[in-house]
Amino acid sequence: MKNWQKDRNYRKYKNADGSFTYIITVDGEDVQVTPEVYRAYSQADRRERYCSEREEGLLLSLERFAEDNVLLSYLTKQHVESAEDTAIRAMLTMQALTAIGFLEPGERRLIWDIVMNGVTEQECADRLGVSQVAVHKRKKRILKKILNLMVIKPSDFREGK
Repeated sequence: MKNWQKDRNYRKYKNADGSFTYIITVDGEDVQVTPEVYRAYSQADRRERYCSEREEGLLLSLERFAEDNVLLSYLTKQHVESAEDTAIRAMLTMQALTAIGFLEPGERRLIWDIVMNGVTEQECADRLGVSQVAVHKRKKRILKKILNLMVIKPSDFREGK
């Protein structure tokens, strides 16, 4: 039994005739409820567990921001990108677009669909008649090709370069 199941206060029991009895423990007393109430209760419990599990990896700390060179202003609506960052972003974007121009037409369409048009890998796979994994590998290969065609790479602007 999983850890979360030990602490939950709702149970579903199978009766001898094949039907089910739904129990929720309220203030230490077991209360029999309808399947609809049980389902709503269990769904709410699952949603609560999902949210807490998701938040465990999202804790923010000043130390982490400092390590990752993240400005606190990124978290507010008052953040204004510096002129240098704007120029670097524009230069990298132009280089990437130029590199895309050197791709084969099929490669260009795949990258354009996924990156610019928001088409999912699965939708591209269905259109091409291949698996989603094949599209993912092809996308990674094409993105690496684009990066290799760029004169200046995003990694050139990381700390220490």
